[in-house]
Amino acid sequence: MDIAKVFETLSEGKIISANSSQHSDIANMLLTDSFFDEVNELVNQIGYRLNKEGGYFYISKKKKLTAQEQQAFLSKNRDLIVAIAFLRHLYPRIDRGSTVSFVDTVVTYGNAKRDDSSIKDKLTYFSWIRNKDDEKGMMEQLFKHLEDRNVIEKVQNSNTDKYKVLDSINYYLSIVDSIETGEE
Repeated sequence: MDIAKVFETLSEGKIISANSSQHSDIANMLLTDSFFDEVNELVNQIGYRLNKEGGYFYISKKKKLTAQEQQAFLSKNRDLIVAIAFLRHLYPRIDRGSTVSFVDTVVTYGNAKRDDSSIKDKLTYFSWIRNKDDEKGMMEQLFKHLEDRNVIEKVQNSNTDKYKVLDSINYYLSIVDSIETGEE
């Protein structure tokens, strides 16, 4: 693997987690200081920087985002932010490296729904399924979306119940925290 492949992956807006098996080759290279510095120099030349925080890597603009750019970012990532806020509502202590079970999440959701009827609205908001009574289908869609966005990944490809929470969740949790803090 070379710098071009790493740049291509990061420039797609992906966050690379060090604990991801899918991108372990990229993460291992970026964990090497000399390679990290080389990629950072490259992205610096085009007005970006390579960020390394808490086991995950991503590129961002050097300059602060304008209000319009911030709004575009939130619009583009709204579904993912809502999905993570929903997951954190069910698991307040969720953190990178945790394991999440689909079956347990469905059960936890059912229990939470008895205490807080608004939680179904959060799941419904996230879902694109027409049948809003198909909560299991909406939950499957939630997990698929989190997996597609590199926030969780199956512990084993043959096991569709257990998922590892990737380091990148901390990036999105910080966004959820700032949104929730701003609402208070």
